[in-house]
Amino acid sequence: MQNITEKQILEWKEELKTHKERLDQAKAVVEQEIKFISMIEGGIQFGELVLSKNKEESQKTGTIDLNQKTNSQSTK
Repeated sequence: MQNITEKQILEWKEELKTHKERLDQAKAVVEQEIKFISMIEGGIQFGELVLSKNKEESQKTGTIDLNQKTNSQSTK
């Protein structure tokens, strides 16, 4: 009976080790995905901010910037 119990304990210890390793791997995946999501959300916020500022500037002036560089030569 003692041998059977010892064998069962060893099996459970191996099973516990396996599940702890799987949990550690899952935690690493979760942490990595949280970082990726944060980076993507930051990019989205940046893009929306740029669009918002561009829209505000164009609404404020209601004009087009005529001082843009062109390909034509003004002096010879």
